[in-house]
Amino acid sequence: MSLKRPIAGGESCLQDSFLRCYFIDVTIMILSGKNEENKSMKKAKRCLIAVVSGVLVATAVLSGCGQSKKEVSINDDHLTVYLWENRLMKNIAPYIHEQFPDQDIEFIIGNNDTDLYSYFKEHDELPDIITVRRFSGTDAQDLQPYLMDFASYDVVSKYYSYAVQYYKNAEDEIQWLPICGIPQTIIANKTLFDQYGVKIPENYEEYVQACQQFYDNGIKPYSMDLGEDWSNNEIIQAAAIGEFTSLDGIEWRNGAETAADEVKFDDALWKRIFSETSQFLKDSHFGKEDINIDVDTGIQMFVEGKSAMFHGHPTVMQQLQKQMDAELIRIPYFSQTSDESYVYMTPSLNIAFNKNLEKDREKLDTALDVLDCMISEEGQKLIADGSGVISLNTDVPTMMQDVPGLEEEINNNAVYIRYSAQKSFDASLEAVHGLLSGEMDETQAYDAFRSTMNSKDSKEETTVNFENEYSISLNDKNGRDAASSILTTIREEKDAQLALAPYYYFTSSIYKGECTCSRVGLMTAKSSDTPLYLAKINGKEIYELAEKYLADSDEKFHITNKYELPIASGMKIIVRQEENGFSLKDIEVNKKKIDKEKEYSILLTDTTMSVLKKINPECEIRRLGNTTLSSAWTAAMENGQQPSAPEDYIEVEQ
Repeated sequence: MSLKRPIAGGESCLQDSFLRCYFIDVTIMILSGKNEENKSMKKAKRCLIAVVSGVLVATAVLSGCGQSKKEVSINDDHLTVYLWENRLMKNIAPYIHEQFPDQDIEFIIGNNDTDLYSYFKEHDELPDIITVRRFSGTDAQDLQPYLMDFASYDVVSKYYSYAVQYYKNAEDEIQWLPICGIPQTIIANKTLFDQYGVKIPENYEEYVQACQQFYDNGIKPYSMDLGEDWSNNEIIQAAAIGEFTSLDGIEWRNGAETAADEVKFDDALWKRIFSETSQFLKDSHFGKEDINIDVDTGIQMFVEGKSAMFHGHPTVMQQLQKQMDAELIRIPYFSQTSDESYVYMTPSLNIAFNKNLEKDREKLDTALDVLDCMISEEGQKLIADGSGVISLNTDVPTMMQDVPGLEEEINNNAVYIRYSAQKSFDASLEAVHGLLSGEMDETQAYDAFRSTMNSKDSKEETTVNFENEYSISLNDKNGRDAASSILTTIREEKDAQLALAPYYYFTSSIYKGECTCSRVGLMTAKSSDTPLYLAKINGKEIYELAEKYLADSDEKFHITNKYELPIASGMKIIVRQEENGFSLKDIEVNKKKIDKEKEYSILLTDTTMSVLKKINPECEIRRLGNTTLSSAWTAAMENGQQPSAPEDYIEVEQ
């Protein structure tokens, strides 16, 4: 297939450089236009916005774990793919396995930013394929020498030029590619609008009028979840979207994305941005009480008709529609400086390849097949979890058929892709909350934002000095020593006799040497963390639990290969490999068959808890407060203890 063939010119050598955005040609088009309102010029401007806005997500590289003698090694004879959340493990991973049943591909849970991969890089353990959501060129600098250049491969030809152009660095290399975009807009209760005779707004002035009418009638205009950092990041960019999409805004964005150290701010531009942010908060009738509104509270207010508007992507809207006896519609974000409107786009994920793949052509071909599968129509739908996908693949139409109300913006390329440097989330939360509380005026909020963006990361103190090293890769018995060590440590801390957990909650090897709290936290899936539960059940129910998990653990996730086998502790599960998966043969506790009549305490995650509920709906299962897998593991290591030794917890019979 053509995807596998490099473009003429061969493989190019990667340089350690910053991501740059080239927009000279489009800029010339805009500046040469005599009539600013000319439709062709407006479209050119929108194309420019799409070019420089690129799919972003961010990270601040953690520091902390000391170097050690390399004893852990990722298995090189198969393809390793890290997916940033477990939803993708349930959606896209099975689909890829279906498309390439003869390929040896291992999917492991990753992280939503590049911190985890920086950790791997420090120990020469960078996986073959990595995916992240929060990403920026500046934040990912330390990985650049280790990533493959896509520019010499014809997969690039499948992308719209504006999407690929953003990812070019100074040497015209492309080390990251976006998969697809998800439209993030206002969701309006049209039934409520009609009930109170409020016009659906078509520009910012009408938006202000609509908010005032609802406020006067005792209805909260907009229940935005401003307790969440991502919503504060969104509100600044959505409120001042006209500034971010201006030539000044684009110039600032380009500089911010390529900054080697301190991000330079255009004071005039950013004073306008915070003036418009402050105005948007006032016009939307947000106040002190909104500081504590989390996503669940914001949704509940909207569902109950206590607010007229919420926000979200298409899947959120679909879920809300199922809960409400009302007609819901989408409203774009409006510029305060013009009559233009925009779709605020959130990235699904960004993908990069390990440079070492170019040393193994067969393995690289498999990796390119995986990428091709991800950017296919079905792949994008699965990644975006439904419809409403802004496709960046020229061979795949934008899947917005089930998302009415945004046709003009999509057709005109009026798509703004969010700025998502890691520090921008904390900076936005501090600034917006300062405005809402009244503790900051516009100037102070801007100063706080700028200060946080350019703050230096303090060096973390060592949390633990690992004496031993355990790999997250499969051992010769098909177990994962690092996952076993972590789960056993937590089980013993919680005084449980047994434990059973899906493999996809464990992300990283345990490396010998000093390690900080942040790095310890990366060893479990912090982007897809799970609560912990404790149940007391007999051996027969434990057998049924393991049996059910192997056969049908989740409606979207079925164990089909050795990489997906669960992690157990306090017991050994003996499984038989079947044609289409695995079956349970036996369970041993203390090297003896499990006593079917005896009662055991067992530690569970959300998935294994759900399986147990299906087996015995009356079973008493206790949630361990607010404790999660990640928090329990981190707390144990903060106590200064060493992790428990891995167990011989699984046996696979052919």
